[in-house]
Amino acid sequence: MITNLLDEFTDDVFQFLTSKPKIGKSLLVKKHSENVQIHGDFSFPNTLKSWHEYIDLEGSSEADATLLTYIGKEDTDLISESKNWRFEVAKVKHSKGRVHMFLDRLKSIPVGLEGAFDYNQEITKRIGVSKDIVYLDSDCEDNSLTSLRLKYLTKSIENLYSLYATAKERSESVLPVHVTSKSSFKSDDGHTVLCGVVLNAKTGAKEINIKADDYIRIRQDEMTLIAQHKYGVRVSTDSKWKEFIAHLGESAVVFELLQSRPNSAVKINFDCSAAGSSKGAAFILYNCARLEAIIRTFNQKVEEGVYPPLPSFSETDFSLLTQEDEWCLIFNFIMGFPTLLNNCIEINEWYCEFRPHHLCSFLCSMVRVFSQYYRKVRILTEPRKHLLPVLFARLHMLKILNETLKTCLNILNIKSVSQMYLHYYFLIRIIRFIFFTKCIKVFETI
Repeated sequence: MITNLLDEFTDDVFQFLTSKPKIGKSLLVKKHSENVQIHGDFSFPNTLKSWHEYIDLEGSSEADATLLTYIGKEDTDLISESKNWRFEVAKVKHSKGRVHMFLDRLKSIPVGLEGAFDYNQEITKRIGVSKDIVYLDSDCEDNSLTSLRLKYLTKSIENLYSLYATAKERSESVLPVHVTSKSSFKSDDGHTVLCGVVLNAKTGAKEINIKADDYIRIRQDEMTLIAQHKYGVRVSTDSKWKEFIAHLGESAVVFELLQSRPNSAVKINFDCSAAGSSKGAAFILYNCARLEAIIRTFNQKVEEGVYPPLPSFSETDFSLLTQEDEWCLIFNFIMGFPTLLNNCIEINEWYCEFRPHHLCSFLCSMVRVFSQYYRKVRILTEPRKHLLPVLFARLHMLKILNETLKTCLNILNIKSVSQMYLHYYFLIRIIRFIFFTKCIKVFETI
């Protein structure tokens, strides 16, 4: 996988504490995702017991000493050493046997955003280039819902596998992957990924009566009914509307089938009036449309002479991004995206697991935070000179956030709104208002 800045920081901390490079995964240096203004962005245990695998304690009589005391380091040493790292530590505090590190946000934000920009570009180049090493079990190709899930899962695995290794590594050493819904399937030349069956949520049994085409049509009809009954939109008379809503319905199906662990069964409620998972996809696409609309409106106002052009990255003052939600969006989602992708793939010579459902959870969390940020902050302000610098900083941040969101959708083979019909943005607004309240409950359970 492509390296990422947050992993690089944990490696730097590990090296500082042990004088050894980190080998493989280690959870001792922990990244925080909530209440970071209180608990810090990272922490590590300050007990020798936790680090016994990496620090020589033989002959030591200081078993009760703290880690920092034992290695002869102080908080100021950590802060000073971090000035040589990509991310600097601004302050350190101790709580309940752990050392909590707070990053210097003013310096970390531009480094993180620039790194994320390069990362997204590289990911976009890699997606979809592993089609010759991921295979769908031909015996599972029918019109059943389980086969539909199998097809969507295979496509997402193709994209994830593309990110696993370089083209040279794929051609030389990467084993093929066979995706099947049959537990009896055995591969002689590679890995096997088992796809769980689709169950009817009401009966708890495998769904065999409703076929794939019927299921997609149910979700498409759900979108159509909302538009017609709530707002009187005559979808059936407009081919573009029909095409747009048809795609939106299918996107909901993809999201619903992939949001559970691949080898687990997924339960589907086919009642359009019920609180189905389609609203999760609708809310994500709505916020994708929201981001696109912000960027498009800014560009239009630049053409009209209302705003000056967006300055370059190096000319933007990112120290103006002081909102806690802004740090959350940057730290957890923009900078955290590489770690998320790394966690979506675990593969070696003997073991293989893909976790596209992590992408679904990541998207739900991302749009929830962005939505609350959007409600609090007016992004496209009046074009007054003193307001423009923070507008520019926010535009750069949201453009990278938008690319991250679209990359996630691309891996799941869900088209973003910009790839559909952006001028139908207000239709997504309709769906959002219908689904918003119940969406939050779904996100909390995913």
